[in-house]
Amino acid sequence: SGGMWSWLFQRITAVLLIVCLTIHLIFTHIFSIGELSYENVANRLAHGTLTAVDIILLMAAIYHALNGLRMVLLDYWLTSRVRARAVTYALWAVGIAFLIYGIWGLWPWIGY
Repeated sequence: SGGMWSWLFQRITAVLLIVCLTIHLIFTHIFSIGELSYENVANRLAHGTLTAVDIILLMAAIYHALNGLRMVLLDYWLTSRVRARAVTYALWAVGIAFLIYGIWGLWPWIGY
């Protein structure tokens, strides 16, 4: 199985997803209704707090999704510790790659 830390971080990231997604949706879809443009996104992301919320949202979503996938694989298919460890390392590599790609996507607006 996944272990205590994996279980705990799954719950923590669930709470972070709810909080950060709510903040993200309020600022992008309620305060900026009908104003989706490059300048509007740039102005929102120029605020360090909102950029941090988006990066935390990205990190929480990646961890939560890949850890959930890992738990399903461990529960149903991976009985060997060696294979389980290999899948864990592979998912960490995928998660880090997605995180780098996501931050790279936000980079043009950071410090706009």
